Amino acid sequence: MVQRLIRVWEFLTYSLWVSPLLFALGGAAFAVGIMAAPQDILRDMFPSLLPGFNEIQAVRGLLETLLATLVTLTTFALSITMVVLTLAAGSLGPRMIRNFMGDNKTQNALGTFVGSILFLITSLMLMGEKPDSAPVPHLAVTVGIALFVISVFVLILFVHHLGRSIVADEVIQRVGKNLEETIQSASNTLTDPIKAAEKAQTTLPDPQDIPRDQAICVASSGYVQGVDYEKICEIAKQTDTRISLVIRAGQHVLIGDIVGRIVPLKDDVAKQAQDNIEQCHADILEAIMIGSHRTAMLDVEFALRQLVEVALRALSPGINDPFTAIAAIYRLGDALPHAMQFRYPVGIWRDDDDEVRLHALMSDFGGMLGAAYDQIRQSATAKPDVLLPMAEILESLMRLAETDHQREVLRTHARMIANAAERDIPEENDRKTVVRAATRVLHHQKPVKNSASEDDA
Repeated sequence: MVQRLIRVWEFLTYSLWVSPLLFALGGAAFAVGIMAAPQDILRDMFPSLLPGFNEIQAVRGLLETLLATLVTLTTFALSITMVVLTLAAGSLGPRMIRNFMGDNKTQNALGTFVGSILFLITSLMLMGEKPDSAPVPHLAVTVGIALFVISVFVLILFVHHLGRSIVADEVIQRVGKNLEETIQSASNTLTDPIKAAEKAQTTLPDPQDIPRDQAICVASSGYVQGVDYEKICEIAKQTDTRISLVIRAGQHVLIGDIVGRIVPLKDDVAKQAQDNIEQCHADILEAIMIGSHRTAMLDVEFALRQLVEVALRALSPGINDPFTAIAAIYRLGDALPHAMQFRYPVGIWRDDDDEVRLHALMSDFGGMLGAAYDQIRQSATAKPDVLLPMAEILESLMRLAETDHQREVLRTHARMIANAAERDIPEENDRKTVVRAATRVLHHQKPVKNSASEDDA
């Protein structure tokens, strides 16, 4: 259930229409409240603050003018937004558009314009064709003028924000922050299952070895957007089975692919489980969310690849901006230490009776490091200025590595960087500099605890 709520929340967060819709409803409701208020009493209470209109026709004319101007401002703001999105898609990658659409300042600015427009429209509708002798809605016109002034200043701040938002360093920092939040959120949910699987040295079956009558096959093609592990564990308990999932968030599956296995735990339940296998599979597949695109909140490697895409675009011959690529590499380096909490590629879930009900494939540090480094290294094999910071980050990560497997993964990437430098960098001094940095990773020794630390442990 939590995974589904996260997916819905992500959809709403990265939708450009949600915030303006809420502002629009608020603006209309505010206008209804203002128009229902006793205008004469307010006029007597705040004589110096309310404008001195004596005819309702003058108020109506002013509000119509403000409305037309605000519509023009909103159209201008939307035009600027489309230009920025086009520039971002061309220089930073099309998948960056979702980050601009999910920006709170952009959504709130557009919401301010739309909310002000709905306030003015609702106020004019409530005035209707009132005669000139009708009470003048002084408060409504005062609020309308105030919203117009606010909208003008919001437009200035909006243009300033959009100008800064397409700066590569600003985008990299924002995407990097989202990446760290995604890693931390996944870590809070999955650390205990991963530690339990690491302690038990749990392994998963090969999909080719799963019997057809026990196989869980997907009914549609697409990306695995998320998996509701708690729901699947509950299904396993209800059917007294043990479930193994060989897919994780971010993977692409085709219709009919085997994504898991369901095994009855008791012989006397086997026939019942076999009779209910179709319904059981249907329940499990409902907990495996498949869609046409990957999600950032549930898929750590996708969040990594957003920064990788920025670096790859910068390294392309058409752009050739190594400084942006280096900034993306260093931002990846800031986030990768958090990924070291994913020490094992499997997680296990138990029920209230401490019975193992679910084994599932997890993203691990090796996969995340590969997602962060492989494509950048392949695109920068002849660029020492890009390979060098990659090797330096590997050296820093080596000092933080907690397991032999993590150290071996880091050494593997260091070897590939050294091999790329030996093969493709023509200048000898540049080549030696990169190889020397990679060699330091290869020769790094596991830190030895002193006796005092061992005694404390």
